[in-house]
Amino acid sequence: MKAVTDINVVAELAAATKPIVIKFEAKWCQPCKAMTPTLLDIEKEYGDRVQFYTANVEHCSLMAQRYRVSQIPALLALDSGIVTGIRTGSGSKQEITQWMKQSIASLRNDG
Repeated sequence: MKAVTDINVVAELAAATKPIVIKFEAKWCQPCKAMTPTLLDIEKEYGDRVQFYTANVEHCSLMAQRYRVSQIPALLALDSGIVTGIRTGSGSKQEITQWMKQSIASLRNDG
């Protein structure tokens, strides 16, 4: 997962050629830390079709405000620049991949 900040997020998202999942987190957040290995595993499986980013809310306050992220961990799905899904709280690999399939049209036909 590539880290984004308020400074580089516009360029990163504009350059994206695939749907995006952004994980909003903080270093002090234990559920955020616990979710990282699960997301890295999901990234290995879906990385060819989805770009994964991480955003530390302490360095991305403008981005968190823009997307109305008020609780962490939070996942945000963007498809063609449009927010297609928001999920708060940690979850299992199955729960997160199911949310991704609901949020990202190009993943809906995956078994």
